[in-house]
Amino acid sequence: MPLPSSRRASADSSTAASAASATSDASATSAARAYRDVLRAAAEDAALRKGERTALRIRWAACELLEQVSLNALKVQDICAHLGIAQGTLYQYFADRDSLLQTLLLDFVAFLRERMEASTQGSSGPEESAQRATRAYCELFAGNTGLMKCLLNHYEAFPEAKSILSEFNRGWTETIVRSVKKHRAARGMPASGVPRTSDAELRRRVYALGGMVDQYLSWIYLGGDAHVATVAGDLDAMVNTLNFIWQQALRSEFAAR
Repeated sequence: MPLPSSRRASADSSTAASAASATSDASATSAARAYRDVLRAAAEDAALRKGERTALRIRWAACELLEQVSLNALKVQDICAHLGIAQGTLYQYFADRDSLLQTLLLDFVAFLRERMEASTQGSSGPEESAQRATRAYCELFAGNTGLMKCLLNHYEAFPEAKSILSEFNRGWTETIVRSVKKHRAARGMPASGVPRTSDAELRRRVYALGGMVDQYLSWIYLGGDAHVATVAGDLDAMVNTLNFIWQQALRSEFAAR
């Protein structure tokens, strides 16, 4: 799913590929929900070359700072100061701040998808899969508020985020539609004489529900509405509420024959 990220030179692209592989390995073995923790763990891998570790540390530093400042306030000099490196070192790996952000967000949405898909492994059925994925997304959202702000709230300052989020949403929507159709077929649905929900309608439901979830979690975790955050309750309450709405929207697709 990740789109190709822009780098300054072909040599840097090779480094990026190795770094992405290291990040993927760390993601697969760590239970961390915060992507910055995954990056930091990968950057400490002694098996990587120094340049690969430096590129990962730069991404980690950007993640750390985004938890504290807005995207508009994020500056190259602050990232370098956080790491204790010269600005010239950063420019060996990323053409500019926006190139760094694009790479970071592309890797982050791949991390989101991998973690959400992994959360559904071993589920007893689509209902449990939906609940597990919903919980995983809530936890990932809460653990990565800086990156989620970039994806959801900063299109004017960083318009590339819009296309990155759009591709993530498209890919996840197709995953859900395929899952619904697979389980529907396995259960012999729909029953004879019952109209089948079209793929287009399934996509509309998934897009609408996904947008609702993002807005709800933004109110809770990104400081949009203190009243909603208070009413939402703890993680279990949030997951139960969102899962209930998902189940209502798709229950006819999962009902027993």
